[in-house]
Amino acid sequence: MAEDKDKNTPPRTSSESKTPNRDRDAGSALRSAYQKTVDEQIPDEMLDLLSKLS
Repeated sequence: MAEDKDKNTPPRTSSESKTPNRDRDAGSALRSAYQKTVDEQIPDEMLDLLSKLS
């Protein structure tokens, strides 16, 4: 039966098979960039400027 299913399934093109991996890789890269930004320390100069505003 598995052979019948394989015969009825059209072959995937190379772009179709790579799309989920690209999406996952892009999502991973975005999450990594976001996390690095969140984890960055605020420079002392910026904190000084912010303290002068309040």
